[in-house]
Amino acid sequence: MRTITLYTTQNCQQCRGTKRVLDKSSVEYVTVQADAADAHELAEAIRGRADELGVPATMPYVTVYDDDNMLVADWFGFQPGKITDFALVRDEDAA
Repeated sequence: MRTITLYTTQNCQQCRGTKRVLDKSSVEYVTVQADAADAHELAEAIRGRADELGVPATMPYVTVYDDDNMLVADWFGFQPGKITDFALVRDEDAA
């Protein structure tokens, strides 16, 4: 089973859109509040990943890991196509 983590911020419209798509598809995911008062290191790591990918650090930041804890995909912002391609796929379908 894939592990999906949705890093969000308060008042984030794209975060709400991503959650809506995942919820509508009955996909389990974990939400992490990236702008919490004690999340400075997390926020810095997310910005660093955006720099690595060469994209703006637009929230949400979504990670998808497989059963072996290998990163399958990660992206920033509301991207319905990536949700369909990576988050809605069951590992047995991807094999």
